[in-house]
Amino acid sequence: MPKRKTADARGSSEARRRLKQPPSIGGRKLSNWAAAQWRAARNWASHALRLVIVALAGLVGLAAVLLLALGRMDDLGERLTDSAEDHLEAAGYTLDWLDVSGADRTGVEEIALAVGVAPHRGLTRVDLERARVSVEALSWVRSAQVLRLWPDRIAVLIEERVPFALWQINQAFHVIDETGVVINAADPRNFGNLPNVVGAGADQAAREIVKLLGYHDEVRSRVTHAVRVGRRRWSLRLVSGGDVLLPETDPASALTILAVMHEERGVLDYDAQIFDLRNNGEMVMRPWPDKAAQVAGRGA
Repeated sequence: MPKRKTADARGSSEARRRLKQPPSIGGRKLSNWAAAQWRAARNWASHALRLVIVALAGLVGLAAVLLLALGRMDDLGERLTDSAEDHLEAAGYTLDWLDVSGADRTGVEEIALAVGVAPHRGLTRVDLERARVSVEALSWVRSAQVLRLWPDRIAVLIEERVPFALWQINQAFHVIDETGVVINAADPRNFGNLPNVVGAGADQAAREIVKLLGYHDEVRSRVTHAVRVGRRRWSLRLVSGGDVLLPETDPASALTILAVMHEERGVLDYDAQIFDLRNNGEMVMRPWPDKAAQVAGRGA
C-alpha cells in the first residue's frame, strides 16, 4: 500500500509537471499555434486597412465628382490655396524686397507696379508668369525673368531694348530697336545720331540696310536717310540731295559696286540727281534737270 501511494504520489507529481508544460494542439506546440494566430490577425488587419483606404478613396472621389458636378471644385481649390497662403503669410513669408537687375532706362517704380508689389503681400500671391508678361509690356523691356526668392523677396531680371534707328512715318519720328519694335518711351530728339529710315515697312527692314551701309563707311557718311520704296527695295538720300536707287534683290552687290566706283572715280562727288543701280552690275547716273538743260543749251 505505501509503495502504491508512493507510486501514486510520483505519478501525481509527474502529472502536475506535465500540466505546467504547454499543451499540444494537433501535435504542434503552443508557440507555433500563437504565431499562426498572430499571422492570421495581422493578415486580417492588413486586409481591413486596405478596405478602409479603398473606402476613403471612394468617398473622396465621390465628393470630388459631386463638387465637380455642382461646380464647386474650383471654389474648393481656391479655399485650400487661400488657406495655405494665409498660413505662409502668418509664418512671415511676405514680399519685403524687390531686386531688379538690368534696368538702366526702366524705372523701378514701373517694375514694382507691373509685378504687383504691396507692403507685406504674401510671397506666394505673386503670379510669376503674369508678372513677367506685365514687365515685358513696358516699353524699354525686351525680355524679363521674375523669380521668387524665399523667404521674402522677388527678383526681376531684365534685358532692355537698345535704340537702333529712327523711323520716320507719317511725318513723325519713332525710336526703334534692331527688330523694328517701337520704343514708345524713347524721345526721338535724344537719339538724333541714329540712322534714319523712312516709309512703310522701313521699321522691319532697318537692320538690313544699316548693316549693309556699315560695310562701306565712305558711302554711309554721305547718306542722310534710307527710304523704303513699296516695301520692296531701298533708295538712299545723299547729302547732296541725290538718290541712290538700290535693286530689290542683292542690294549688297549694288552697294559694293558704288563703293568701288567712288573709290576709283569719286562718282559720289559728281553733281548727279540719280545713281541708278537697279540693273544688275550696272550704274546709270542722271544729272539734275536744270543742269541737263544748261548742257543742252550750250550744245545748241
